[in-house]
Amino acid sequence: MGGVGEPDRGPGPRGMPLPTFRWEQIRTHDLPGDKWLVIERRVYDISRWTQKHPGGSRLIGHHGAEDATDAFRAFHSNLDFVRKFLQPLLIGELAVDEPSQDGPQNAQLVEDFRALRQTAEDMKLFEADPAFFAFLLGHILTMETFAWLLIYLLGPGWVPSTLAALILALSQAQSWCLQHDLGHTSVFHKSHWNHLAQQFVMGQLKGFSAHWWNFRHFQHHAKPNVFHKDPDVTVAPVFLLGELSAEYGKKKRRYLPYSHQHLYFFLIGPPLLTLVNFEVENLAYMLVCLRWTDLLWAASFYLRFFLSYAPFYGVPGVLLLFVAVRVLESHWFVWVTQMNHIPKEIGQEKHRDWTSAQLAATCNVEQSCFIDWFSGHLNFQIEHHLFPTMPRHNYRRVAPLVKALCAKHGLHYEVKPILTALMDIVRSLKKSGDIWLEAYLHQ
Repeated sequence: MGGVGEPDRGPGPRGMPLPTFRWEQIRTHDLPGDKWLVIERRVYDISRWTQKHPGGSRLIGHHGAEDATDAFRAFHSNLDFVRKFLQPLLIGELAVDEPSQDGPQNAQLVEDFRALRQTAEDMKLFEADPAFFAFLLGHILTMETFAWLLIYLLGPGWVPSTLAALILALSQAQSWCLQHDLGHTSVFHKSHWNHLAQQFVMGQLKGFSAHWWNFRHFQHHAKPNVFHKDPDVTVAPVFLLGELSAEYGKKKRRYLPYSHQHLYFFLIGPPLLTLVNFEVENLAYMLVCLRWTDLLWAASFYLRFFLSYAPFYGVPGVLLLFVAVRVLESHWFVWVTQMNHIPKEIGQEKHRDWTSAQLAATCNVEQSCFIDWFSGHLNFQIEHHLFPTMPRHNYRRVAPLVKALCAKHGLHYEVKPILTALMDIVRSLKKSGDIWLEAYLHQ
């Protein structure tokens, strides 16, 4: 049992030495229905567990045959609790002479990042300020109330209706940010309370499924900007991003005029994402996955919205107000969430260490009190991706430590002015379209 090999079953009785494995053996177990991964030098067979994983089978499956230690620590706030679920899946450990990470990864960078994380924990940067998040919820509810009072007191004219739509769009944007915090379990100590609060914010305040959002968003965090693993960049054939541009050009694929995608982006990107794509995908997820609780929460949002505004507008007017709010909200969502990602490296899986993978796919935006609030602190995207469970009000405190780590290892810690970051989305789309056209014409 102690030699290097593949066991017929899990480890033997307590006290017996664990079987040992080499990376060349582990790498063969990254197939549908056959998934192994390594956490803290221990090897786990997660083949059957993937379907039970709370974060979804894709999330944990994306780390198949890899060292998932840093991802494991990044996503779980209570490690001791989660290790209880891992124990039955344990089948062995890495051989003594095997490195902890597979492939040409910088072991010193991995060690230094883990030391940085320990420093952040010692500084209590993973502890939330209840007053901060109470204020966020309070100001969202205040905006919702104020928008209704505008119509109630001033009537459904164009001016109060426009102001109400803008205020409701801001409220919806801030609700995205708050449910995002709750989804990452960065508000309450107990995960259960975070999940319950997220269902309320995402369902009653927004009309979406919390489980649907987590299913998408955790994949993005696990493998940002990686094709077929990050849903946020799986947008072909409507848009081509990164390495896919040359691939489509070489294969002579032309579903749309990609050399002009930076122009039609304005027509079908920001205006329609939450209004069309998210609404359809969200509803399909709830029905297919039988998320009846989420469906009831979402229904409560639409019921409240229509009952609140139907007396002033009637059904057609309420629908128009709803569309206006969703379109405005969609613009916020696309520009604010993608300014940190689309201009960065987008391509196939590179099997990088956690730190390098996150830095290759993210950048920051210059900080100010307004930008912090307006973006939900997503201007600190680097810190957020490195430490997804950290409460956002602590990003500013951990940022100098991250900068120092990047300087030590020659990693690019990129910070942009907000207008530059926004325009880089368009520039990146144009660049990808030009690459496609060149490959299409000359291959």
